[in-house]
Amino acid sequence: MGLNVEARHLAGQPAALQQPEDVFLSWLLAQPAGTDLAAAATIEIARLQRYRGDHPGPRRLAELFEALQGSVAPGSKIRQ
Repeated sequence: MGLNVEARHLAGQPAALQQPEDVFLSWLLAQPAGTDLAAAATIEIARLQRYRGDHPGPRRLAELFEALQGSVAPGSKIRQ
């Protein structure tokens, strides 16, 4: 069974927004070998902090990136 990240449509209903955890996991899996995860998370956190809307999703996504940032040593890179 594979990871299916495609939006699903049910009987003419619009696709639901992806959950922050799904977005985070997709981002993490898409990082190429050699990526400095702490630095990449910093970039995403800065991008999410510019969001000025009311939806809680971007705040939750920022929390996930902050947790990742706090759990990896600076300069840690993805290995092949």
